[in-house]
Amino acid sequence: MTSSPISRRRFIAGTLAASTLPSFSSAAEADNPDICIYGGTASGVMAAVTAAKQGRSVVLIEPSRWLGGMTGGGLSHVDWGREKAVGGTALSILSKNYDDAQYRQVFRELVKKYRIRVIYEHRVSAVQKDGAAIRSLTLDHAPPDALGCPVAAATKANAMTITAQVFIDCSYEGDLMARAGVSYTWGRESRDAYGESLAGVRPNLAVYDIDPYVTPGDAKSGLLPFIQDMKAQPEGSADRLTMGYGFRWKFSKDADRIPIDPPEHYDPKQWELYRRGFKTKAGIDVGRRMKGKLGFFEEAGGRIHSMGAGNLARALLAPTNYGSNAAYPDGDYATRARIWKADQEFMRGMTHFLRTDDCVPDKFKQTALEFGFQRGIFEDTNGWPHQLYVREARRMKSDYVLTQKDLEGSTDPADSIGLASYGVDDWPYATYVHEGKVALYGGEFSMLYLDDQHEGIYKIPYRAITPKPSECTNLLVPVCVSASHIAMTSIRMEPVWMILGESAGVAASMAVAENLPVQQVSYAAMKEKLVALKQKLERPV
Repeated sequence: MTSSPISRRRFIAGTLAASTLPSFSSAAEADNPDICIYGGTASGVMAAVTAAKQGRSVVLIEPSRWLGGMTGGGLSHVDWGREKAVGGTALSILSKNYDDAQYRQVFRELVKKYRIRVIYEHRVSAVQKDGAAIRSLTLDHAPPDALGCPVAAATKANAMTITAQVFIDCSYEGDLMARAGVSYTWGRESRDAYGESLAGVRPNLAVYDIDPYVTPGDAKSGLLPFIQDMKAQPEGSADRLTMGYGFRWKFSKDADRIPIDPPEHYDPKQWELYRRGFKTKAGIDVGRRMKGKLGFFEEAGGRIHSMGAGNLARALLAPTNYGSNAAYPDGDYATRARIWKADQEFMRGMTHFLRTDDCVPDKFKQTALEFGFQRGIFEDTNGWPHQLYVREARRMKSDYVLTQKDLEGSTDPADSIGLASYGVDDWPYATYVHEGKVALYGGEFSMLYLDDQHEGIYKIPYRAITPKPSECTNLLVPVCVSASHIAMTSIRMEPVWMILGESAGVAASMAVAENLPVQQVSYAAMKEKLVALKQKLERPV
């Protein structure tokens, strides 16, 4: 890939232009578009632009102040999987290899070019239906805080109502889908649910020789902070845990770096888990992952501050507390705000701990002292990323559920609307007590490919983004697609969600033009349009 950076003058001009984009915040200004898209992720922008190109009127709703989701929210180094599987507009944008600020500018320019109405700082609170069809949705005005974190309570409830013919849920959380009464799940299915050998509870990723109790050896004294009170379930069984989230931090050692300020109320006792870890012989920066193929493990060292895009780690020493996000997928807005803010505060507290505590080895202390946030990436939020990396939340349950069988190449759905190609890739699910020590629960798979014949490339069928007809006839769900947990660990990459967003824009436009339920749109006609958009629909032979 070649880099094609946007000039500073053009970037500034784009930023100024974006500040004048309408943020319609009163019910009187709401209209009745053909298509309403919820979630201004990269997938949502693709859906909106595609529908507008098809001649449809579009409203795009984004709860934050920024477009692009993780593409522009920290994930500047996009995980492609196999680049040959990426087509359409996603390929033309992602191949430019922009930084986050530039991706956000591209998305702003696209919605401006196609005159797409964007409603910022509003989130869905209710959905009104007429039978199996969504009639309208109600939005609350809820501006995020100064660091981009969602707020627990809305500033104004029932601030706006949007009526449309077809709706597309492009949010990471599937909030429109859930409120529309569409079936969904979250967590890990058992091995037996879909016959997936990799499914369900997995072995511990790592066990650390650290006493987990406030008073060492005394379980009745309670657990140290950041250890979850849970018990492991039998391997292969189902649970409601979700792989770890986090932020993609943009660090810098430059003289003009933005300082990482300590917490307002720093408590050294909160960091006893890591204090004890540094005192152990093995340390807490020891991790591993199963990469590429089954049974092939490699070391994956822990870290907090590091340059580059991939600054999370499959180890106890990581810039997030694995398991702290368990309540996020189906949580209310207050629960999510608490989890999001706690992850920001974790970085603040950990950085201050590494800089000041006597137990910290010199190499970690020096790094913590040298690092701050990079300028020019997240200027609106003083260097803090404004998008939590929600790797997986809800998953729709429709007539076609993508599973490990699709990743293995043993299926060949006839209604492909795009390809996916990343290997199975998950992250630890909890930090808990195992036999009197501290363990990370699962999360060993990293780019694990299961199909050599097709290079791990598989089809996403249209049925995976359409709800069951009995549940909703005018909704498409290109992000929280109908998939098992194992399949979603592969699907969950920004290029795939952009591809599916573009295809959803085509399908929604056809449903509007023909006044049809989304399930009845002609696939043959849709395929013709997708091919014209240079979407890739067939696996390489």
